[in-house]
Amino acid sequence: MSSEFKESRDSPGFLLWQTTNIWQREIRRVLEPLELTHPQFVLLFSCQWLNGKGSDGGVTQVQLANHAQMDVNVTSQVLRTLEKKGYIKRSPHSIDTRAKVITMTAPGNDLATRAVQVVEAADRAFFESIGDDKGQLIDLLLQLVKRHNS
Repeated sequence: MSSEFKESRDSPGFLLWQTTNIWQREIRRVLEPLELTHPQFVLLFSCQWLNGKGSDGGVTQVQLANHAQMDVNVTSQVLRTLEKKGYIKRSPHSIDTRAKVITMTAPGNDLATRAVQVVEAADRAFFESIGDDKGQLIDLLLQLVKRHNS
């Protein structure tokens, strides 16, 4: 065998892969009745979140992509779908002619609010089994995100 691991359960990458797939399956299940994919939810709620934080000049596609750690081209495709569904509007940026400013429509705002409630409920149910260790998990995940964003 060519792996450095004796058992698959010893590989942090494989365990993260398994955990992520199980968690994403649950998120897909709760978003399905809202007719949202997981990437659509992430960008829709990120738009609501960042706009709510009072971003000067509005939130751009690049800011959304960076916030979500999503490829800029994928972000653009997902935003195009959300725009077709009537949940967001993309308009030219007042200063940067290459950038698009993303704003929420009333239906988009309503959907983001409903969607985050079901996603957060699913998260609570998913992570409840680790109890008090959830804080430690968050700290470890933040370390990984910070280390690989530099």
